[in-house]
Amino acid sequence: MKKADRKKSIKKQVITSAVLAASLLLPISTSAASAPYTLYQVGSTADKATSTSFGQVYMGGSTDVDEAFKWMIQKANGGDFLVIRATGTDAYNSYIYDLAKSIGKPLNSVSTIVVDDLIRAGSDSSLIDKINKAEGIFFAGGNQADYVDFLEGSPALTALNNRINQGIPFGGTSAGTMIQGDHVYDSISAGSTTLDSKTALNNPYSSLISFTDYLIQTPHNNNIQTDTHFEQRDRMGRFLTFLARNIQDGEETGTSAKGIAVNEQSALLVEKDGSAKVVTQPGSTNAAVYLAKTNKAPTTCISGHPLTFNNISIYKLFNGSAFNLSTWTGSRGLAYTLNVNGGVITSSTGKVYGGNQP
Repeated sequence: MKKADRKKSIKKQVITSAVLAASLLLPISTSAASAPYTLYQVGSTADKATSTSFGQVYMGGSTDVDEAFKWMIQKANGGDFLVIRATGTDAYNSYIYDLAKSIGKPLNSVSTIVVDDLIRAGSDSSLIDKINKAEGIFFAGGNQADYVDFLEGSPALTALNNRINQGIPFGGTSAGTMIQGDHVYDSISAGSTTLDSKTALNNPYSSLISFTDYLIQTPHNNNIQTDTHFEQRDRMGRFLTFLARNIQDGEETGTSAKGIAVNEQSALLVEKDGSAKVVTQPGSTNAAVYLAKTNKAPTTCISGHPLTFNNISIYKLFNGSAFNLSTWTGSRGLAYTLNVNGGVITSSTGKVYGGNQP
């Protein structure tokens, strides 16, 4: 169940800097002494409102997928593109700005906000104004615990959900994908420890597992649990454990729990009507996206005992595969079934990750 009382993580030191003058095409970096974030921007500093079309990007981490950003850029329609992150640099600014020009769809501006004070930033009026004026918003990788601390219960989250509802393209990679489902593995109780599949399968109520529910609202993220860096970090076991917990904790029924898990250098692009396709970065290895749906409640999902959870339907999508989240059906992918008995996963294909495209 969603936690009502949870302490925020320690505030990050607020970074201050002088305002840098810049020409139209040079990056600027601003951070007022009292601001809870640092702003970097390329392009015009004057707002430009454009008509946009909705789209949602679930990206799996590692090298960014160019085709996913091109898709978002086209939907942003020459407006102002905003990247939000809790750590890191302004590297996305020139990448997105130049990519937009290269496809003949220049953006008015690209900005990166690095949230330095997770508690204060969520109610900062200037940050909220940037969200309200963005024609595209993307959450970078990092630690999803930071994003949950920043967003949960905040005016910034309200503004973000309003912009999504108004039809801007929205997405994220790695931690930026982890926060996109109805159910978020928030990594707060895990701290600096990475939760692996063996630990999750052997004890679904491990102290490393904690959730935040119903954060970001998009047209087709109902009932969804996400995971990233998926096959590369062997996360199927923890992903299935998350689905089992969603049911056991009363957030889903035995037949309603769903999941989207994304491999590195892979992205699922979702249209407003629920139709979706997979794009991957050239040269990627094991690029794929996994769609999961439960068919029954777990048999054993209790503290201190290995998970038993059967008949989970998996549809593995490859580059060029299609799926519809409204009907939960796909094409040009691989359908198979997973079972978990005593913490051990078996597959109808003989392979936990399904195998190659048929």
